[in-house]
Amino acid sequence: MAIVQLINGRLQTVIQLQVHPYQHTPTPTITGSATSGQAGTVLYGSYNTDYLLPGGDRLRLIANHDKNTVQILLLSHAPEKLKQLPGTRCASIVANAISLLNRYRIRSDFYAQPRSIEQLAKYQLTTTCIKRLQSLLAKERALNPHDWEGQEKLRQDLINILEDCRDGNRLIANNPVVSEGDLGSILYDICKFAHHYEFNRVHPVSRLDQLDFSQHVTDNSELPPCYVWDSELHIGNDEAAIEDTLRVICQLYGLEAGSQLSNIPANRFKRVQVFFSKLWQNCQDLVNHLASPKKPEHASETIIQTGGISITKIKPYYHLKGLQQNGYPDLNTMVKALTKARYLPLEAETAEEAIRLLGTRADGNWVKLPHNQLVVRLHNEMLKINYFESSGLYYPLPTGDDLSSLSELAKGPLFLPERISLQFKAFLSRVPAFFIYLYNSLKDYIGNDLYNDFNNHINAGHPQPEESDTEDGGEDLGNKTFTEHFHTTLQEILRNRGLLSNDQTLEEFIETQIRESNYVIVREEHPPSPQAYDDPLHRALSVARHLAAFFVDASERHPITGTLAAAAYFYGAGAIIAPKVLTSILAKLHLNGLIAGIGPTQDFGRWMSHGMLSEALSAATTYWQGMILAGNFDQFLIQAIDILKDDPAEVAIVISLAIAMGWSLCKIFPSLQEEMGEFPYINYAFLGAKQGVAINDTLKYPGNDWFLGTIKWLLRCGMILGKMLIGPFIEAYHYGFKDGLLSGLKKSWNLLLRTGKQIFAGLADLSLAIATIPFQEMASLLIHVPFRGLTNMLSKTLATIGNWDALGEVLIDFATRPDSWNYLTGFRLSPLYGFYSPFGTYSQNSIINSVANWAMAIFSPPFQLMKNLVVLPLIDITSLCIRIALSILNPITRALTYTAGKLLTTAAIVWDNSIGIVFRLAARGVTLGANWIDNKVGHFKHDLLGKIQVLRRQLYHWAFEDEDLALHGVLQNKKASNHPITGINEDKQYFLDNPVRTEHLPHEHNSTHCMFEALLGDRLPVITADESARHSHHPSLFHTSSPGRSRRASAINPTSSISEFSL
Repeated sequence: MAIVQLINGRLQTVIQLQVHPYQHTPTPTITGSATSGQAGTVLYGSYNTDYLLPGGDRLRLIANHDKNTVQILLLSHAPEKLKQLPGTRCASIVANAISLLNRYRIRSDFYAQPRSIEQLAKYQLTTTCIKRLQSLLAKERALNPHDWEGQEKLRQDLINILEDCRDGNRLIANNPVVSEGDLGSILYDICKFAHHYEFNRVHPVSRLDQLDFSQHVTDNSELPPCYVWDSELHIGNDEAAIEDTLRVICQLYGLEAGSQLSNIPANRFKRVQVFFSKLWQNCQDLVNHLASPKKPEHASETIIQTGGISITKIKPYYHLKGLQQNGYPDLNTMVKALTKARYLPLEAETAEEAIRLLGTRADGNWVKLPHNQLVVRLHNEMLKINYFESSGLYYPLPTGDDLSSLSELAKGPLFLPERISLQFKAFLSRVPAFFIYLYNSLKDYIGNDLYNDFNNHINAGHPQPEESDTEDGGEDLGNKTFTEHFHTTLQEILRNRGLLSNDQTLEEFIETQIRESNYVIVREEHPPSPQAYDDPLHRALSVARHLAAFFVDASERHPITGTLAAAAYFYGAGAIIAPKVLTSILAKLHLNGLIAGIGPTQDFGRWMSHGMLSEALSAATTYWQGMILAGNFDQFLIQAIDILKDDPAEVAIVISLAIAMGWSLCKIFPSLQEEMGEFPYINYAFLGAKQGVAINDTLKYPGNDWFLGTIKWLLRCGMILGKMLIGPFIEAYHYGFKDGLLSGLKKSWNLLLRTGKQIFAGLADLSLAIATIPFQEMASLLIHVPFRGLTNMLSKTLATIGNWDALGEVLIDFATRPDSWNYLTGFRLSPLYGFYSPFGTYSQNSIINSVANWAMAIFSPPFQLMKNLVVLPLIDITSLCIRIALSILNPITRALTYTAGKLLTTAAIVWDNSIGIVFRLAARGVTLGANWIDNKVGHFKHDLLGKIQVLRRQLYHWAFEDEDLALHGVLQNKKASNHPITGINEDKQYFLDNPVRTEHLPHEHNSTHCMFEALLGDRLPVITADESARHSHHPSLFHTSSPGRSRRASAINPTSSISEFSL
C-alpha cells in the first residue's frame, strides 16, 4: 500500500527510490478559451526528472500532462550508443530492419534466466540475420536515387535474408510448446515495411539516415557535440519500446536493471497472468485511495490572463525519496548520506562475497567492489549501488527500478478526473483552431503559392526589373504568409522580452543557440519523400488498401488463426446467402454441430441488418472478427483494457464521433438506413469508425491531410485550367499582342502538353497500382494465408504427436507452479462502504457551487444507498464465489494435470525415441517443403512487383521531374523563402515546428521554464548560471543576448500570439 505523508503542508504519496533524481521540476499547462482569440492554444505542462550519467551524459524523463507514457531525452556524447537505441529508421530500409530485429535481442537479454535452448537458438538466429543485414548498409548508401533497379535489388536481397530468418524460426517452432513468438511478429512487421517502403526520389541514403553519427562533424570545434535523442521522434508513445529504451540505457551505462525491467515472461500466458496481477494490484490501490481519509493532493493554481489564456500550475501529488544524486567528495560521504551511519569500507571481488561479508554485520556497513560498485546493508537488505566519478566527485547511478518507477508515474501524472478534464478542454479548444488553421492555410495557399505561381507563369520569358533586398524593418506584413507572420510575431515577443537582440530573427536566434550549444538532434538527415500522387483517385485507392490491410495483417500475422477466420467468414455468409449448399457441404464433412448454427446465424444477421447482402456481410464480418479475437484474445484484452484505462476521454470522443458520422450517413443516404437492423448502433459505429478517427486526428494534428490536401489539389487543378484559358489574355494585357498573347498561347500549349503527360502518367500509375492488388492483397488472403495456415497446422500437429515429453513437462510445471493454494486468505469486504456528505466546494463561482450542492443533495443519497445495498454487496459476493471456486478447482486441476504429465513423460521414454522420431521428421519435412514452395513463389511475386515498381518510378520521373525536385526543396532559394527545405531535416526546424521543445533541454536560466516565463510573465527572470552547469559536460541551450538588449516588456500584450504555438 502506498505511503501518504504530510509534506510541505499537503498530503503526498511517497515514492521510494534508491537514487533520487538530480533535478525534479514541473512546468505549467497553458490553454486558451474556445470562445476567445486564443482558441487552439494548448501547451501541455510536464514533470521533468533528470539523472546525470557517466561521460557527461544526461537522462531526462518527461511526464507530459496529455500523455500516458514517459518521454525520454538522452543527451549523449557517444554516437555509437545511438545505434543501439530502438526506434524506426524511416529513411533507411536496411537500418530500420536492423533496429527492429535488435528489439528482439534487447528483450531476449532480459528474459527470465536461464534461457531455454529454443530461446538461445532464436537469439543466435537473430544475431546472424543482423550481421548479414549490416553488409547491406554500405550498398544502400552507394545507391543513386535514380537507380531504381538497384533499389529493387536491395529490397529483394533484404527480403531474402529476412525470409531465411523466418524459415529458421518456423523450424524452431516445430515443437508443441514453442511458437514463432515475438520474433515471428517482428519479422512479419519488417517484411511488411520492406514491401511497402518508398525510397527517397531525390536524395541518396546517408550515414545520418541510418542513424550513424560516428563521422558527423559540427560547426563548433571547441566542444564535442552533444547528441539529443528524443523518444518522441523515434518511438512515440509505444510503451514496450520505452521499456526497451530503458533496458538499453541500463546496458550502455552499467545500471542495475532491477526486477521491473528484468525477468520478462516469454510465454504469452505468463504475460497475461502478469498483466492481470498488475491490474488487480492497481485496482486494489485505487480502492484504497478512494477509501482512505488521507488522499494525496495536487497543488493546483490557475491564473486567467487577459485574452483568454489560462495558466494551470500543478505540483505533483507524489514526493520522491532516495539518495540524492549529488556530487560527493568521497564514497564515505555518499554512503553516510544514505545510511546516516559511518563505517569503514570493506572490500571484496564479487557481489556474492560482499553479501557474505555483510551477512553478520549491522545496518550501515558497506563493501566496495571493482568496476565502480558498492554493496550496502540497509534495513536488513543488500543494496547494490553503481556510481561514476567526474571532476573529483562521486555520483550514484539510478537503478532500472528507479527509471521504471518514474516512467510508471508518467503514465498517470494526473488523477483520472484531471486528465479527462484536460483532454476534453483541449479537444473543445482545438475545434475553432482547426477552422482557423484551415482558413489561414487556404488563404496562404491561394494568396501566396498559387498567386506567385500564376505571376511566374505570366512573367516567364519577359525581362523583369531587379528586386532589391529589403531590410527586416521595411517588410510588408500584409504580404507575409501565415507561417511567416507567426514567426515574425513570435520573434517580436521574444525581442521585447529580452531573449532576442534587436537585429535577430527567430531563425537566426535558434541557429545561433544550436551552434553555440553544440546540440545535435538525433534523427534522419532526409525525411521520406512526400506521397507521389495526391489526387482523389490515388487517395481513394490508398483508403481502400488501408481498409483491406486490416484483414490482411490480422490473417498474415497468424496464418492458422487467419485460416480459421476465413472459414468462419464463409460460414457466416453462406448461412444467409446459400444455407442449403452450406448444409450439404457440412454434412459431407460430418460437421453436424455447425449445421445447427445456421438458424441462429440467420437470426443474428437480421438483428444487425436488413437485406440479404447486408445480413450476410454483418454476420460474416462479425464471425471473422470473433475468430481473430479468439486467436489473439490475450493481446486484445490487454490492449483494450490499457486504452480504456489510459485514454477514457479520447475513447469516448472517437466512439461518439463514429456513431454520429454513421447516423449522419444513414440520414443522407436513406438506402443505408433501410439496411439497418433492430440494433443499428453497431452498424452506425462501423460505418463511421474511420471517419470518427480521421476527424479526431485532423482536429488534434491539423496539417496537409486528406481533407486539406484534396482541397489544395482541386485548387491547383483550377489554377492550371486558369493558366491555360485566361493566362494568354492577361499576358497580352501586360505585354501586348506579339510579346504577350502569342507567348501566352505558346505557354498554354506547352502547359496543355505537360498536363496531358502528367494525367497520362497518373492514370497509368493508378492502373499499375490496381494491377498489384491480385499479387498482394488477394494473393495473401486467398492463397498465402490458407497455404501457410494449413501447413503450419499440419506441422504443429505432427510435432505434437511426436513429442510427448514436452507436453508432459508443461503439464507438470503447471501442476507444480508456486502460486497460492488458498485464494480465501486475501478476501476482504470492500472498504468503500459508508456514507459521505454531499456538500462541498465544487467551483470557485458561488452560483455554480450552490447549484452543484443542490444537485448533489438530491442525487447523492440514492446513489449512496444503491452503492451500499446493491453494488458493493454484489461485487463482494461475486469475489467470494470466485475465490471459493478457485480454491476448490485448484487442487483438482493440479492433481489431474500432474497425473497426465507424469503419464506422458513416462510414455515418452518409449514413444518419443521410436515412432515419435518419424512424426518429428515428418513435421520438419512439411515445414521445409512449405518454406521452399513459399520462397519460390515469393521470388516470382517480388520480381514481378519490382518490375512494376520500377515502371511506376520511371513514369513519375518522366512526367513530374521538375515538380519533384521543387517538392524536395532542391530548386528552392533558401534566401528568398522562409519555408523549410522539405528534403533535409535541420535542427532549427525541430524547434520551429514545436517551440515548446526548447523547454525540454537544459537552460542557462535558473527557471526551468524560461520560455513560458518570457512569453507569459511580466518580466524576464533574473539570469543566473544554472547549478547543473557545474556538473554537466554539455552546454545550455539558451544564452542571453547582448547586455544592451531591449526590455520593452510593456510594449506588447504577452498573450498576443501565443495561440500560434498550437501549430
